[in-house]
Amino acid sequence: MTRPSISFLGFGAALPERVRSSDDPLFERSREEARAQGVSEASLFYGNREHRCLGPDESLAALTARAGLAALEASGVRREQVDRLYGYVSVSEFISPNALYEVHREMGLGSHTLVVPVQSDFANFVMGTVLAWEALLAGHSERALVAVGAGWTRNVDYAQGHAFGIGDGAGAAVLGPGERLVLVDYAADTFSEEYGAMTMRPRPESGFDKPVYGLEPSRGMRAFLSSGMEGPPRLVERLLRKHGLTGEDITLVSHQATRKLLDHWNERIRPREYLHTLEDCGNMVIASIPVTLARHYRELRTKYLVLAGLGIGAHQMALLVRV
Repeated sequence: MTRPSISFLGFGAALPERVRSSDDPLFERSREEARAQGVSEASLFYGNREHRCLGPDESLAALTARAGLAALEASGVRREQVDRLYGYVSVSEFISPNALYEVHREMGLGSHTLVVPVQSDFANFVMGTVLAWEALLAGHSERALVAVGAGWTRNVDYAQGHAFGIGDGAGAAVLGPGERLVLVDYAADTFSEEYGAMTMRPRPESGFDKPVYGLEPSRGMRAFLSSGMEGPPRLVERLLRKHGLTGEDITLVSHQATRKLLDHWNERIRPREYLHTLEDCGNMVIASIPVTLARHYRELRTKYLVLAGLGIGAHQMALLVRV
């Protein structure tokens, strides 16, 4: 039995209007630490000149809904045709339920649309896509929407180096039967020994009662410099080798935490093209990949596309797409 071809049918993105530049005084402490000798957290995060920030009264769920509606328009799919909504809103208004349900409401999706929050920061988009693909192949879904929104500028400690690049944004994609941007295969790795190395939690020791992201002392840096640096190239190489491909055959779109990672992965994977939005959008944590795709998917010039995400489970995923 021949399996149907499941494709990305269209992408959408939405960004806040407020722009914060990298020379904002808010980052002065990080800049001073980065200028100091030796390897520090601040020295690892660089490469963006500006990023977008939600205002105090702006809704992250509403921003994510805008991205979802843009994806529907780009794909020519009507709201009533969407029977699955995968994704995540981070950081959500409540611990539970996730504000993906508010995205469903904001978009005007029907009660028949199953909402599936995928809490796998930062690979929510790639994992949500794989789960949607499996449901479509099984015949349990006909059109699925994957939508993710990141609002982490409200949930970082600006005294920490990783906060330098954090930006807000939302991206989405529609999946269904199609002949372009066909999903081919994926690979995944889990590094559960790194559980707790990077966390989003209240940090009363630093004066934060709300959830704030952070690299935990010693463990976080170690995870960044080991599996974070070397894991994605190994995973992508494994996936490409399985299909007789090399970096020359692909366009790569990946997680975009810092230029340090992008440069290292580019050197190791050697894609023909490497697309990102880091410079003007910063690190949109869970939303960087779909925002980049929404901006560039019509310009793809290679036969294959690879999406590479990683997260703080710790886990990594790579998805192979035939253009």
